[in-house]
Amino acid sequence: MILESQTDIIAALSDPTTYGTDIDHVDVCQSHISILFLAGDKAYKLKRAVLYSEADFSTPEKRRLSCVREMKRSTIYAPGLITDVKPIRRLKNGRIVIGGKNGTEIDTVLEMRRIPRENLLNNLLPSPTFDRFEAMDLAESLAELHNRAQVFKTKWGTDTVKKIILENESILSCFCPDLFTKEAVNTLTRQTLSMLGQTAALIRYRQKTGHVRKCHGDLLLSNIAHHENRFWFFSPIEYNETQSCIDTLYDLADLMMDLEAKGLRRLTNILFNHYMAYTNDIDGFPLLPLYQSIRAAGRAAVCAKRSTLLKGADKKAVIKEARRYFHLATCFITEFHPVLIACGGLSGSGKSRVARDLGGMLSPAPGAVILRDDVVKKQIVGLLPHQPLDDQYNTPAFEEVVYDVLRQEARTALGTGSCVIIDALFYNPTERQAVENLAKELNLPFVGFWMDAPLAVRAERVEKRLRNPSDVHSSEELQKQLHLETGRISWHKIMTDGAREKTTEQVLRILKKEIKEVKK
Repeated sequence: MILESQTDIIAALSDPTTYGTDIDHVDVCQSHISILFLAGDKAYKLKRAVLYSEADFSTPEKRRLSCVREMKRSTIYAPGLITDVKPIRRLKNGRIVIGGKNGTEIDTVLEMRRIPRENLLNNLLPSPTFDRFEAMDLAESLAELHNRAQVFKTKWGTDTVKKIILENESILSCFCPDLFTKEAVNTLTRQTLSMLGQTAALIRYRQKTGHVRKCHGDLLLSNIAHHENRFWFFSPIEYNETQSCIDTLYDLADLMMDLEAKGLRRLTNILFNHYMAYTNDIDGFPLLPLYQSIRAAGRAAVCAKRSTLLKGADKKAVIKEARRYFHLATCFITEFHPVLIACGGLSGSGKSRVARDLGGMLSPAPGAVILRDDVVKKQIVGLLPHQPLDDQYNTPAFEEVVYDVLRQEARTALGTGSCVIIDALFYNPTERQAVENLAKELNLPFVGFWMDAPLAVRAERVEKRLRNPSDVHSSEELQKQLHLETGRISWHKIMTDGAREKTTEQVLRILKKEIKEVKK
């Protein structure tokens, strides 16, 4: 609830004359807990005088302390963004000013650099300038932040997750029947609590093994900018440890949820699989449907609360947004029938490209889990995807371990209802049969593809590789694979030397036909 109107402060900060003669216009952006004033090359953030279950800014002292904490946390997520914490003062003549030493201090603002609005991801996306490599950069930035974050082994846990689910229900129920139906809210709560029960042991395990950390806590697209060739993460949660000391995958789920809400499944899939390549956190994957659903429901609740502050067209737009997020919350926990897909072929055959293109086209969100032999090899020995693997690991015994891990991780992901694509050489008939047997064991559809291209095309591809986990980067290294005996290949053979779109269309046609026939 709002405890003070702050009307006179908001009016003063909306007035260009408050900032000097060089400012002729102030843009104002509002949320349910803060207001941002954009003046010239600076921005000023005012905390609203509100008291919610998740945020207490009920007094000027609490708002000032929150500003100090946010500035401190921003040095981690957006170094150089916040430049100062300044008092808001009322002079003897009644005028309200920012900073200075005269007058009575009545509130506090954060002073920060102004990032162009078009660089915020919610405004930037979709964009032809933000594609695969930018999504990979974002994944690596987030993985690094999570890796450095402080570990908490006594926070988070199933009780906390349950509390968040019930708080979402409580808020959403306040907007029934105007925004949502009571039946839909009850059904969503019942399903998420059921999924919580199914995953409770995994949540406790992750709590004990260091996956609960001090995270950003609010990774919406509106809180991330791509500016000056790096990512800026705005407004980390500083006022509520329940929302910041969380499972790292709960942090990731917020971003993935918002990308999905914007219809950017391809980017979501690239981001997710690259993050997993750098964190080796596939064991936690069964929690993502639950976490994404909770995040979407929470966002629906925030939008619903925000709608009470607006009127007219703005109010209608936010209500529409609230309903969209609520629908998304239900979709994340809808049961799907997974498919196991294998993309095999020698280096440069195009199997990874096909897997990547296909991954973002499959449901449920975030698309297919792509498991790649080159990544798994390095994860096993503790390397990052870009680090070279020593030749001592190029042995049949190590290769056998790699394929065993691929199948184990595929089993984990398939168990959540997600499609899986295993991207590997698969030159050994035994390994091809083993992955087919996995699908039979799980009673799931299996589709195998064998990618190929003329040697000259493959050589050109490996020499032009960028940011690829494969250590095959030259035609000389490619030559080493020519002696491999593949045996008889029964999988669908795809020549990839044609147009990329044609290759993808061919794979999709086969996939749809195979799945349809299996369902019969």
